[in-house]
Amino acid sequence: MVADRHGHHLGTHVGEEPCRQEATEIRVAQGRRKPLRHGVPTLPQWHHRGGSAASSRSGGASVSSPGERRAHVDIPAPTADQGRDELGRPTAPLSWWRLLAVTAYWLAITVLWGAFTFSVIPRLVESKGVLGSSTHPLAGLAIGVVTTAGVLIAILVQPTMGAISDYTRTRLGRRKPYILAGTAMDLIFLSLAALAFWNQAYWPFVGAVALLQFSSNFAQGPYQGYVPDLVPAKQVGVASGLLGAANIAGNLLGPGLAILFIVVLPDQLHFPQVALGVFAAIALVEVTTMLITVIWVPDHPAPESSLSLVERAKSAWGTDILQHRDYVWLLVSRLFVLTALVSLQAFAVFFLENAHGMSPNDAQRMQFPVIIAVAISALLAAVPGGYISSRVGRKPVLYVAIALGLLGALMLAFGPAYWMVVAAAVPIGVCSGVFLGVDWALMTDIIPKAESGRYMGISNIAVASAGPIASTVGGIVVFVAVTVLANAAGGPGLAYRAIFVVMALELAIGAWALRHVHEPNRARSVGAAIEAPAEA
Repeated sequence: MVADRHGHHLGTHVGEEPCRQEATEIRVAQGRRKPLRHGVPTLPQWHHRGGSAASSRSGGASVSSPGERRAHVDIPAPTADQGRDELGRPTAPLSWWRLLAVTAYWLAITVLWGAFTFSVIPRLVESKGVLGSSTHPLAGLAIGVVTTAGVLIAILVQPTMGAISDYTRTRLGRRKPYILAGTAMDLIFLSLAALAFWNQAYWPFVGAVALLQFSSNFAQGPYQGYVPDLVPAKQVGVASGLLGAANIAGNLLGPGLAILFIVVLPDQLHFPQVALGVFAAIALVEVTTMLITVIWVPDHPAPESSLSLVERAKSAWGTDILQHRDYVWLLVSRLFVLTALVSLQAFAVFFLENAHGMSPNDAQRMQFPVIIAVAISALLAAVPGGYISSRVGRKPVLYVAIALGLLGALMLAFGPAYWMVVAAAVPIGVCSGVFLGVDWALMTDIIPKAESGRYMGISNIAVASAGPIASTVGGIVVFVAVTVLANAAGGPGLAYRAIFVVMALELAIGAWALRHVHEPNRARSVGAAIEAPAEA
C-alpha cells in the first residue's frame, strides 16, 4: 500500500484506482512525484517553483505550457535492472573496504571537533590570558560563545552545500570537489586557530573557530550524501554503525591527541611550543582520510538540471521539508539526545575540577579514563546496534540506548566518587555508539534519496547545534547555580552536577519525540535476511 504526501492511501498496483480521486501522484523515495501514465510509472527529473525542467537524456519528455504552475521532464523510475531498488537505493553490495572508505572522512571531522571541544577550548578559556581559572563564573559561557559563534555558520553552510552538491556535475563527481576544497580551507584556518591559541587571544580564536566551521561544513554537507548514494538497503545498518564507530573513534583520538600535546609532552619535554603539535596532528588525520575518500569512494556527476547555482542553494531551505513530519520529529529527537550526550564532552574537565576537587592538569589527565570508557563502550556497541536494528527495527534499539544514557546521566549527577564517573561513562558510551549509528540509519530510511545531500545537511543542524546548546545551557545552569549557592559549601560542585540532571531531562524529551516518528517498512528492499558486505 502506498500513501500520498497527506497520508491518504493509494493503490498497491500501477493502474489501480486510488482511494482519493484527487490523488493522482505517488511519492517515491527520491523525493519526486511519479505520475501514473498509461500504466507505466515515470519519474520527474526535477521540478521547481515556477522553473523549467532540463531535457531528459532518456527521452519521453513532457513539459508544461507557460500557463501551468510548473514544468517537468519525465525519466524512467529506477529499477533493480538499473542498479537501484524501488526505494531508490543501489542494489549492489559494497565490500568491507568500500564501507570503511565511505566512513573514513567522518573520523577526521570528529577528531577535529573532539580535540577542540574536550581540551583545546577549555584550556584556552582557563588560560591566564583569558579567564585564568575554570572556577570563574563566566567560564561556562566563554566556552558557549566559542562554539556558538562557529556553529551558527555551520547551520547555514552544511545544508546549503549539501543541496548544491546534489546537482553538481564534474568529472570528479558531485561530492568530491567540495571535500577537496573544504579540506584545503581547513588547513589554513587550523593555522589561524593555532596562532590564536598560542597567544591566548580569545576573540581571534573565536573567529578562527567560526572559519573552521565554515570550511569543515563546506565539505561535510556534501560528504553526508554518500551513504544514501552508495549503500544498499541491506547494508545501511552496518554502514551507519561504522559511521557511529568513526564518530566515537574520533572523539577518542581527538582528545587523546590534545591531552598528549597540550598536557603531557610540554611537561615531559619542558618545551611548551610542542602544544602546537595538536593542530598539525589534526591536519594529518584530515588529509589522510580525505585522500582515502577521494581515491577509493566512487562518485558520479548529478543528472543534468536547469537550476542555477543560486536556485540550488535556495532549494536547501524550501518549506516543503516541513511536510515530512517523521523527518521533523526525528530532527527534534536527535537534537535533544545529542545535546544531552555532548554535555559530558563539553564540561568533563570543569566537572572534575569542581565536583571532584581536581587541579586543572589532573582533571585533563583524569578525564582520559572517562573518554576511554565512553569510546570503548561506544565502539563495541555501534556496529552490533546497527545490525540488530536491521532485524528488530530502529526505534526499539534507540529506546534502549536512550534509557542507558539516562542512567549514566543520573550516576554523574549523584555519584560521590570518581570511580562512579568512569562507571557512568559505560552506559553513556553504549548510548552514544548505538544512537549515532541507528539514528543515522533511520534518517537515511526516511529521506528522499535524490536529495540526500540536502536532507542529511539539514539533519545535521541538530548535530551542529547540540554542542553550542549544551555549552550555553550548561553555562547558564552553572552561572545561576553558582550565584544562588555562592555562600553554600561546594556550590560550584553542585552547579556542575546540575548539568547532568538537565542531561537526563533532555534524553527523556528525545525519547518522547521519537515516539512520533513512524518507522518505514524496509521489507521490500531489505528482505528477511541481512546481507553481509561483498568480498573486496
